[in-house]
Amino acid sequence: MAIDDSDLIDPDPEARRSKLGASAWLDHCREADAFLIDALKVLDGDRSSADVSAARKKETASVACALERVRVNVTSRPNETLVKMANVGHEAYVRQCDEAKRALEHAVDILERPFSEDGDGMILDGAGSTRGVPERRALVAQGLRRARTVVSRIAPGTDVRASADPERDARARPPRSKTPPKTPPRTTEYRLAYMNIKGLAEPVRLALRLGGLPFTETRVSYDDLASARARADASTALPFGQLPTLTVEEEAADAGGEKKKRVSVFGQSAALLRYVGRRTNLYPVDDERQLRVDAVEECLADLRKTFTPLWYGNALPRDPTSGALAEGAALSEAQKDAALDAVVNTHAPARLRQIEALLGSEAGLSHDTRVSSDEKEDDDDENANDEKDVIDRGPYVCGAAMTVADLSLYVLLDGLEADAAHAYCAPLATGFVAAFLDAECPRLRRLYDTMRSDARIQRWNEERWGIAGRQ
Repeated sequence: MAIDDSDLIDPDPEARRSKLGASAWLDHCREADAFLIDALKVLDGDRSSADVSAARKKETASVACALERVRVNVTSRPNETLVKMANVGHEAYVRQCDEAKRALEHAVDILERPFSEDGDGMILDGAGSTRGVPERRALVAQGLRRARTVVSRIAPGTDVRASADPERDARARPPRSKTPPKTPPRTTEYRLAYMNIKGLAEPVRLALRLGGLPFTETRVSYDDLASARARADASTALPFGQLPTLTVEEEAADAGGEKKKRVSVFGQSAALLRYVGRRTNLYPVDDERQLRVDAVEECLADLRKTFTPLWYGNALPRDPTSGALAEGAALSEAQKDAALDAVVNTHAPARLRQIEALLGSEAGLSHDTRVSSDEKEDDDDENANDEKDVIDRGPYVCGAAMTVADLSLYVLLDGLEADAAHAYCAPLATGFVAAFLDAECPRLRRLYDTMRSDARIQRWNEERWGIAGRQ
């Protein structure tokens, strides 16, 4: 059964821009994502089949990993993709689309290649098969060809920031009638409020910056925070009595052209980080990958709880209403020393080991690139490391794609360096964590080094904090 590609318009070979409007391009992008999901299911079945050769499984795993990257970078959240184009630049995005096109071509080849051609697999046959391949695989391959047409071109040649809103793009075109648009134009502004320190707000700042969402900062002093808690509007302006807060200000015009503004203030740093992650493609689409990211975030939250006596010299955090510390829970110097010893020697090492184990696991990575033991036996590379049981998925929590979990890990680890300009927890900023990563956590060390050397993060640190990149 052939798939009609007539409605997919080829890009201009020079400008690499689609002739479709943003709305149509977004629809095709979502359709392409469905084809990618179908392909990943088929490839996942190949990897678990006892009738597929070890070499074929290894190649399939690599292809599946590449398809996951295509979903993350292009198809899974097309609205955010348009915004991302505006921030990485046209040429950079062209290169990214070319990489996606090559990945899809490889996937089509492996889907249409009979197992018999591997030399030790079964021969697949069935009604409607091509080259000995069943109709189901042939249809999935055709779907990927259609997806390739979408990802190998750049979306509308108009202002891509505006095109992230399909209705807005439609309004940018000459009107066909005098009928006003059904959906009014809308602008959204973000304002992040926090003290002039990194702390709990820094992962949110980085997600906004790396994801290309323009925002402004309100730098709040401790006196300002105390005053805000005492104001009559504290329940809305400071919803949980704490910072950071994110103000989302939307302005829309009704059908008569009258502008109306809606302002909402949100709190809780973990919620803000996930929200911004979803808006900027830094939070996974798949449920199990979300679990993987959330697990790291919750683990870090548990670790931060042990910092309470080190931050406040108190067994309890500040009163969320008044900001006061409980006098009866104040710690003696001996108790503070005992708490510091427990964090350094017990809690921090345990949590870091747990995250290290997760980085080496398959949890949440249904289409990862782990190589089974029988595949390793078939590996003819004499220089292969016998202890290495995975193909390189990438340095991040979810492999090749950076997520908000990587930002949280980076901010914490960087703030515990001995030379940290903005210490995350001053009593712990002795360098013991760096030494522990070197000794016991190679994957976490690699993740941290990758984040620390990221040019975008280095620019942010220099512009916002006046910190030159550390090597």
